[in-house]
Amino acid sequence: MIDAFFTPIPENLWAPMKGKNQFIGGKIKLYSTAFPKLKKTQIAIIGLGESSDLFRKFFYQLTWRFGNLEIADLGNLVETKDETQRQFALSEAMGELMNLNITVLVIGGNKNLTFAHYKAYRQHSEPVEIVNIAPSIDFEEGTPLRQILIDKPSNLFNIDFVGTQGYNITENTSSLLEKMYFENHRLGEVRTHIEETEPILRSSHLMMFDMNSLRISDAPGTTEKSPNGLYAEEAARIARYAGVSNKLSSAFFYGLDEIQLDPASHQLLSQMAWYFIDGYITRYYDHPETNHPEFIIYRNKLESTGHEITFYKSRKSNRWWMEIPHPYEGKTFFIGCSYRDYEMVCNGDMPDRWWRAYQRLM
Repeated sequence: MIDAFFTPIPENLWAPMKGKNQFIGGKIKLYSTAFPKLKKTQIAIIGLGESSDLFRKFFYQLTWRFGNLEIADLGNLVETKDETQRQFALSEAMGELMNLNITVLVIGGNKNLTFAHYKAYRQHSEPVEIVNIAPSIDFEEGTPLRQILIDKPSNLFNIDFVGTQGYNITENTSSLLEKMYFENHRLGEVRTHIEETEPILRSSHLMMFDMNSLRISDAPGTTEKSPNGLYAEEAARIARYAGVSNKLSSAFFYGLDEIQLDPASHQLLSQMAWYFIDGYITRYYDHPETNHPEFIIYRNKLESTGHEITFYKSRKSNRWWMEIPHPYEGKTFFIGCSYRDYEMVCNGDMPDRWWRAYQRLM
């Protein structure tokens, strides 16, 4: 049973919220004395370690603005003897929840568990796309990203890196990114056009959000404490974009110091989770299908390359997608894009997003 993976939430966190239905802590289902029933649950929260209890202190006090949405806080992942067992417990628990069509929020822990996050998708029916919001990229031997790349059998299709900082990226890493056709959206680019992170997240199945992406003045409780990074409101906006994504079924927020707990940083994390949920309740569920009548279709041929780029614009949400033809299998799939990509094609330029996706199929 799935309840074997979790320990109950301390009474001092949930008892003061009983009956206060205007707040999250009084509205959601909790693993208090009994494990919650999951039949109607749409979002489940998993805590990793004691720091997630400080997150709950702030999260439970935020107002409930989510109508009849069913959220369950399952408590903290059970303590294990070693890291391997902890990886297994997290991936198994997440896999079971997602098989029930439940979106999972994982709170706390460190980047070592991002591999377990990915492994929860090992039986996923389609190639997996990841968004990794982090200040650095590390593909060295033994790192979680390296484990994801070499894992066999692999169902990984893409990793988009968001918010990276150039002085944290080695030349070898840059070369590997180009070889794999992964996208790297550096901090300056994200801050200038933060709305461009929405289509990136819209095409992804899971988000890994390293809180070290935030600058120390906005999140003093991170483990790396950098003066540069995202602002708090930008992090909240990205979290909401993740919630809006039709395909995204899990998000892992990690990177806060688990020994010297900083209240302000955990309060920010609670607000980011609130915005994720706020995005979730506004999902449009309008992912396109070929020649679907609820989409306006634009076909543009690039004279420079001869490629025909087909755009789909949703009549429901006004969001854009690009159709990517498989070079060998005679089928197509869609990736999220923006009006800026359409403008590029109209001006005769190839969108980098389309080209990289096409090359990953070669």
